[in-house]
Amino acid sequence: MLFAGGMNIEQYLQMCEQMGWDLSYNVQCSLVLFNSLPDIYAGMSGSWVGKDYSGLASIMDIYSMDNKREIFALLKLAEVEYGKWYAEQQKQQEAINKAKRG
Repeated sequence: MLFAGGMNIEQYLQMCEQMGWDLSYNVQCSLVLFNSLPDIYAGMSGSWVGKDYSGLASIMDIYSMDNKREIFALLKLAEVEYGKWYAEQQKQQEAINKAKRG
């Protein structure tokens, strides 16, 4: 996942640290999960439809995550926000493609 400005998660967390922003443990865990879980795309359209949660419990166990319910809730929020961002990006790309066609 890329954040605004094309930053990956490591760069984003480093920026937060440099700016004195303190992300909670649960937020950091949810971002690790978001970036670890594979994306699911719709068949022919190729549209992003969400995350594949089949490995969620294993990843949480590997990282010995506590507060799994709260982390999962934050993960779902990240998924919703990313879905909105992705849909907007698709709209913009469609408008660009339409303009190119004339």
